[in-house]
Amino acid sequence: DEIKKLNLENETLKVELQSKGKKDKEIARLKQQLEQYQNQSLQFDYAHVCLFFSKKQYLKQKTTLIEMEKLKKNIKSKHNEIQKIKQEIQIMEQQKKLEEKNNHMNYNIEEQKEDNINDNLSTLIINTSSTFNFEL
Repeated sequence: DEIKKLNLENETLKVELQSKGKKDKEIARLKQQLEQYQNQSLQFDYAHVCLFFSKKQYLKQKTTLIEMEKLKKNIKSKHNEIQKIKQEIQIMEQQKKLEEKNNHMNYNIEEQKEDNINDNLSTLIINTSSTFNFEL
């Protein structure tokens, strides 16, 4: 019975470990995506700055007000995507911490149960042995 209990606990821990691994991979993927969006955002910002420092003639011929507005909207859109990804990462990390805390609490509860069982057994043995009168 104890072996079954330990096997079940072992299987539960394996599933939790697999779940943690999947979440770690997802967080890594989201962080990589965030980094890509940030790099793209920097490139867009750089392009935007370059447009302002170009010659006036070049700006008049190549860049219209509509193109600049599109660029601003694109930058704003990328910024919003970055914020969403940051929030997702933060939520996933909070969930991961909460899961780890729950696992730790469950382990402590099981440990307390085992300690109580051992204490009760010790008390029972002591009480039982004191009621027997051993004569040699």
